Amino acid sequence: MAIRATLVLAFAACFSTWAFGQCGNDNLLTGAAVTPPCPGSTTVPCVQGGQYVLVNVVAGNTYTFSTCAATFDTEITLYNNAGGGSIGYNDDACGAVGFQSTVTWTATFTGQLRVLVDAFPCATNAICAPLVIACSPPPAGDCIYTLTMSDAFSDGWGTSFVTITINGVATNYTVPVGVPSVAVQIGVNIGDGVVITYNASGAFQTDNSYIVTLGGSTIFNSGSPPVGGVVYVGSVTCIPPPPGPEDCLGAVTICSNVAFSNNTTNTGSIVDIDATNSGCLDIIEFQGTWYVFSPSSAGNLGLTIAPLGPDDYDWAIWGPYPPGSTPNGICPPAGPPIRCAASSGPATFASTGSYATGMGDPVYSPPQFASTAVSYGLPATLNVCPLVPPQYCGWVPGMQVNVGEVYLMYISNWSQSSIGFELDWNLQNGASLDCTVLPVELLSLQAYAVTGGVNVDWSTATEFDNDRFEIERSLDGEHFEHIGTMPGAGNSLQTLYYTFLDPQPHHGNNYYRLRQVDHNGDHVYSPLRLVQFGSIAGEVQMVPNPGSSFVDVLWSEVEPGSVLVMHDATGREVWRVRLEGPRTTMDVSSLARGVYGSHVQLLSGEHSGTVVWVRE
Repeated sequence: MAIRATLVLAFAACFSTWAFGQCGNDNLLTGAAVTPPCPGSTTVPCVQGGQYVLVNVVAGNTYTFSTCAATFDTEITLYNNAGGGSIGYNDDACGAVGFQSTVTWTATFTGQLRVLVDAFPCATNAICAPLVIACSPPPAGDCIYTLTMSDAFSDGWGTSFVTITINGVATNYTVPVGVPSVAVQIGVNIGDGVVITYNASGAFQTDNSYIVTLGGSTIFNSGSPPVGGVVYVGSVTCIPPPPGPEDCLGAVTICSNVAFSNNTTNTGSIVDIDATNSGCLDIIEFQGTWYVFSPSSAGNLGLTIAPLGPDDYDWAIWGPYPPGSTPNGICPPAGPPIRCAASSGPATFASTGSYATGMGDPVYSPPQFASTAVSYGLPATLNVCPLVPPQYCGWVPGMQVNVGEVYLMYISNWSQSSIGFELDWNLQNGASLDCTVLPVELLSLQAYAVTGGVNVDWSTATEFDNDRFEIERSLDGEHFEHIGTMPGAGNSLQTLYYTFLDPQPHHGNNYYRLRQVDHNGDHVYSPLRLVQFGSIAGEVQMVPNPGSSFVDVLWSEVEPGSVLVMHDATGREVWRVRLEGPRTTMDVSSLARGVYGSHVQLLSGEHSGTVVWVRE
């Protein structure tokens, strides 16, 4: 970590001493508890600075609290009346002079919410602010996506915005000035086509980030700064996806002592790091990735994390955990790490001549290896290393490990530059690594209707001890049947591609998943993929999707005179072509990049459902 963190913390401490300027009747209840109509709104006519209103809330409803009609500078803070810290806050987001407040919050519980209104400066209790409380119920749909947009400095996104396109209908969302974050609920139905795009035209892109979640699991996380253009294309299943490697529960299994590289661009959606387990790390997460590894033989273990440029990487290791431990049982880690280094990049470079950090170096971290019963941590330093040789910034002693022990590792790009890193192992005295959780790294998995059935395609980046893939199908996403088997590659370090045809899918919804089985019988399941087969909305397929040059239009019910019609995001027709048969190949390279809605039109005037296609 660099000196900037110290400055930010000092500013935050200073800010808190004046931002919450409260009157003498601080935290005094005013009136009886309020139950706003939903949908609808109600107004508490007079809330003095330092007073709070109790509001009866219902989980899932979205509430907006505002003091925009106040004549003085207000702040609004939300608390669960049952206890705990603040769960919402706003200052200076509305009003004629911009000093009044408004905050929108989606209820995570059913009960009483404490809405505290503060005044700054508090000159008198004689004046009060009207508090307007509006409520809206959850949107209709089979399930709800939540889009949360954040602005680190609350200065607004300007001309930037997120576009969520559902079945060809696009809606833009942004963050106004004075609001640190905006959360929006979006109702979706199973089988809907969803496309997420981002307009990066606004200033200060490193302030912006957004995340789309379902049931607490991440559909898409932009990181910061967000990438412009189309970033996600998918079909709604209403089944929360598994955690990504940016969350501890999605930790990547390290299966051998082969060096690897990575480039994390976001923080994940689960808070895994806090004051109880951070050790030398910051108590908040930056761009980082979780890993899990286990020694297959005892010995000494060290590692080197080398940024691919002049950058600042921090890291920590927790454990050892009992043999057979998995992320489900050890995440988030309890207690501080046993190895940790958080020196700033410049301090490490000044100390060693390199931005690399790690453990077990024969020169930089005496003793080179030590027992895991003894913890070593190198906390944050300034840009000049304060350590005197033989101690060096960025390095701590390696570990003496035993067979079967399980360890968690977190590697964090503190500067959030999106510059990647390479990790190389230093294994001595017989130490080696083994797979403990997931012997196959799945790169992609998709399922789509074709003439004669449904294709299930997937690819793997690495395979270790992989015996086979078993393909399973379900009508409801819960009860599965075995429909086929594909042999695995055993061990592979190159990208491999697989395809399986289900010749007899059910009419309507078909859920598919892979059951990966290794040679000793251990198995794991892949995420689910949904295909609508034989239904109106599922008849037309355009593959690949996204695509860039040639695309195949697949429609088994083609009739003489059938025409594919394409519209852009504004509804303007941009393409019309006669279908030659169940499979028609088109060259669409002349189309501009973007999102298109397409349908097949018959001579009778009837037409199929709309399919969403993206030109990369």
